[in-house]
Amino acid sequence: IEGIHDKLLEYSSPSRLAYLSKTSLSINRRGGGKRALTHNNFEHLECFLGGLLALGAHTDPKGVHSSRARRDLKTAKALTYTCYQMYASTRTGLSPEAIDHLTSRQLHLRGQKRDLEKAHEFQPKQKSSYYLLRPEAVESFYILNKLTGDPIYREWGWEVFQSIEKYCKTKYGYGSLKDVTDSRQPPEDSMESFFLAETLKYLYLLMDPDSEVDFMEKHVFNTEAHPLRKFSLLK
Repeated sequence: IEGIHDKLLEYSSPSRLAYLSKTSLSINRRGGGKRALTHNNFEHLECFLGGLLALGAHTDPKGVHSSRARRDLKTAKALTYTCYQMYASTRTGLSPEAIDHLTSRQLHLRGQKRDLEKAHEFQPKQKSSYYLLRPEAVESFYILNKLTGDPIYREWGWEVFQSIEKYCKTKYGYGSLKDVTDSRQPPEDSMESFFLAETLKYLYLLMDPDSEVDFMEKHVFNTEAHPLRKFSLLK
């Protein structure tokens, strides 16, 4: 977690949206030299990190009010807000698989508006504008809503659900989208199993204030979001 904050956490300009950069090693085949390359893109798969950091903050051995826990919770909220914007900023209200953070020069080269204050500094990454009904963002909405009590995460989840209903619903289920920037396309004839196991489950739990599922005291979610009772509570 220290490494994430020290090496990977970045903020976009001008909106100051938090995201995690990536670093790869480039090797010069002629001279043999090496240098680190930074890639300013953020994947939907990384949106689980908001929930992870929030859980870590609320279970920190130093206490939830310690400086480390407060830092982690702040980062959790910031990353989750970026994930929400990945949905809210597209024509369909659905997130691309990955986004690129564009510099002012890149925005001009892509033919964006001359007024850079109004241009989107995030764009779908090349060949990654599709939507696969992924759960990671709504997972973090759910966890942060339960831990903080902030109703904004429920509002964000409702917006996502409405977009799924509008653009992904088919006669017999739900399908992925090829391009979240095109609101006229039909959904694909393909639905990942994690949509039912995770995405819809987290959305349901997010909207249910009286759920008996308690991930802080009674249950543990496995990788497909099945809530399992803690061993200590089994008789």
